[in-house]
Amino acid sequence: MRHRPMEVLAASAIAVCCLALAIRPMIESPAPEVPAPVVETTMSVQATTPVQTTAATRPRIDVVFVLDTTGSMSGLIEGAKQKIWAIANRLASGEPRPDLRIGLVAYRDLGDEYVTRRFDFSSDMDAVYAELLGYEVNGGGDHAEHVGRGLEDALERMQWTAGDKVLRLVFLVGDAPPHDDYQDSPTTDALARRAAERGIIINTVQCGAGPDAEVAWRRIAAATNGEYTRIAQDGGVVAVATPYDGRLQQLNHDLSRTMLNWGSSADKHNAAAKLGNRMAMSASAAAEAASYSAKVGRLNSEDLLGALDGGQALADIPRDQLPDVMQAMTPEQQAAHVSDIRRRRGEVNEEIRALSAQRDAFLREAERAAGAGDGFDGKVTDTLRRQAEAIGVAY
Repeated sequence: MRHRPMEVLAASAIAVCCLALAIRPMIESPAPEVPAPVVETTMSVQATTPVQTTAATRPRIDVVFVLDTTGSMSGLIEGAKQKIWAIANRLASGEPRPDLRIGLVAYRDLGDEYVTRRFDFSSDMDAVYAELLGYEVNGGGDHAEHVGRGLEDALERMQWTAGDKVLRLVFLVGDAPPHDDYQDSPTTDALARRAAERGIIINTVQCGAGPDAEVAWRRIAAATNGEYTRIAQDGGVVAVATPYDGRLQQLNHDLSRTMLNWGSSADKHNAAAKLGNRMAMSASAAAEAASYSAKVGRLNSEDLLGALDGGQALADIPRDQLPDVMQAMTPEQQAAHVSDIRRRRGEVNEEIRALSAQRDAFLREAERAAGAGDGFDGKVTDTLRRQAEAIGVAY
């Protein structure tokens, strides 16, 4: 029995030698490449948006509209609801086409229903439109408003894009001077300096002709190398009917019917509301919405085709988050259905683009003849076109 430990030691040494001989070829040869693990995102709409690499290669325009929503601003707010699609459509005509994101800040005054109401940047114009539709005017009364809180929300609480090839703009729109005597936010002069340091341009749009508001609006714009402009109290929005509006309105409906709503039940509910808004648009607004969507090649954030274009794999989507019409289909049937919808949308978009080109030419001629362009939408688009030159976008 006293020789057993030596026997164990000898056996162990032989085993180690055999193991070394076995693994030597593996050590000397290069290791096989192992694919990197696929990181899956959640099914929320926000998770699918950043993977749109085509958007990342384009210049970007981040623009926040800071809007006075007190009682005297009813005309402007209604005009903004009518013309937000026209503004987006004009901006989408740039070369190269910029990636446009719009944010909103509504402001009033202390003691009103709210002081500010914020909607962060979005490239989903249906979402921006839905937010604007919810704006109602009320409050105010002592003339000056809490402009500082509105600007502070725009500068400090919005997710601005960093880096080059980005135009960062604020449009401050109102008819009353700021309450710079309030202590709960920096003064508008301090905020303007802060914006200038961060490369954010503040353009000011004065509604009406109040001299005290003009002084403040000019000072704020000048501090950031922005532009000051004045429009009529009611916003000066002019609706121009064209012979193409009726057909484009129908095509907007046809385009909406190619929506494949996916995601959570909340996502699908949001998509249904956006679809309802599109169906209820006036002919001119529908024409602008259709034209914009055809130019950018996508609909809203809950659209399955947009998610697939952005890199989402159809096979990875849980069945209950698929569009309702696709949940009972086989994978082959799902792929065929998506292909058919994509084909139909392409046909609709092709007709929209052709008619939109004719409509745009008609509007340019009508605006020249009528001297239009002095309203809210005209001033905003003219300013944006000039300032977009800084990021190499031409109109």
